[in-house]
Amino acid sequence: MARLPTLFVGHGAPTLLHDAVPARDFLATLAARLPLPRAVVVVSAHHVRQTTRIGISAHWQEWHDFGGFPAALYEERYRPAGTPELGLQLVTGLREQGFDVAAEDDGRLDHGAWVPLKLAWPEANVPVITLSLSSGLDSAGHLRLGQALAAILPDDVLLLASGSMTHNLREVFSHDMDDAADPYVAAFSDWVEQAATADLPGELAQWQTLAPYARRAHPTIDHFLPLLVARGAAGARATVGRWHDSTTFGVLGMQALAFVPQAELAEGA
Repeated sequence: MARLPTLFVGHGAPTLLHDAVPARDFLATLAARLPLPRAVVVVSAHHVRQTTRIGISAHWQEWHDFGGFPAALYEERYRPAGTPELGLQLVTGLREQGFDVAAEDDGRLDHGAWVPLKLAWPEANVPVITLSLSSGLDSAGHLRLGQALAAILPDDVLLLASGSMTHNLREVFSHDMDDAADPYVAAFSDWVEQAATADLPGELAQWQTLAPYARRAHPTIDHFLPLLVARGAAGARATVGRWHDSTTFGVLGMQALAFVPQAELAEGA
């Protein structure tokens, strides 16, 4: 099997499961664009630890890590299997490359993980491993973490990074869900896509100082860090495909990017 791309997707609010928005439609058709992975390593903006943790649970369940939403949302279930052996292999591989990594058997999937997973694979038929963000790593560190994964991630295992291309919640509450996108969303996302096409390390890790409207797009960096892991995991040279482009509430960029290792393209040409 050809090596799978690494993916970055926007997960928005937990109500994405029920909202009639383009991003939901995209995620519901995502699996059809890919071979069935042996497993999915999911990196969620809401899963942050002091140091990197690999989730090795044999069984997972949804975690309703939110409040104040419609009752139907709390009735949603998502219970995929895990693959502890593969998770432990990733722990070993990252440690060998100098990262402070430990296994974690928590069994809960936050909404940044289970919502996109349920939309893409509603039957929960793909085993899951989680990879946390680390409060001890900056943007460059998460990009390097992704590069370390590139050396050890099996070709048939999908890395799915879940965050948001732009994520300014203070601005969300002054918009309706279907408002037109603010121009800064496109300016920021276009810069990111262009920067991601460059050979690593490039300028992507310096996005906070180089990208237009970076501080407005991300008052905090948690929802952007998964993108850096996904780009790094595609290797030093990769092509970038924008698989989806939409905005909710005018300011939540729901763009999805696919990073394909350039060496893989050359072999298939």
